[in-house]
Amino acid sequence: MTENSDKYEIGYGRPPRNSQFKPGQSGNKKGRPKNSKNTYTMLTDVLEQKINIKENGKDLRISKKLAMIMQLVNKAVKGDVKAINSLLPHMLMADAKEEDKNKILASISQDDREIITNYLKNLSDFEGTEEASKTKEVSKKRIKKVKKGENNGTQ
Repeated sequence: MTENSDKYEIGYGRPPRNSQFKPGQSGNKKGRPKNSKNTYTMLTDVLEQKINIKENGKDLRISKKLAMIMQLVNKAVKGDVKAINSLLPHMLMADAKEEDKNKILASISQDDREIITNYLKNLSDFEGTEEASKTKEVSKKRIKKVKKGENNGTQ
């Protein structure tokens, strides 16, 4: 042993050198088992399972998640205070998100229109080329989509 290893003190957070992992050695030799799922994944899988329900005399096949939401809403409509208290914050959040989304889309749409208009003006130098006409057609389609509110976040 060298002088440095003789001065090594064993204690909290400082295990004996012979029991420490060697370089390149892992404490979990086998690793995570394949196909093991975390709780979130298992919950998602269970909630996405389909069940058969009968609504208004019709057989429907819906997810368990949708069935839970429908039951909660139906209870709230019947006046169940717990169901109302559970749904109300989510309803308010959804309304606020929708308003924010509309404001953002309106501002983005205006900005996009200006960018595309400037882009088309700059293309006038390449007027008559095949690439310019293709690009103009694509740009015009994008402008129409933006005006219709079909902007899906693609560039």
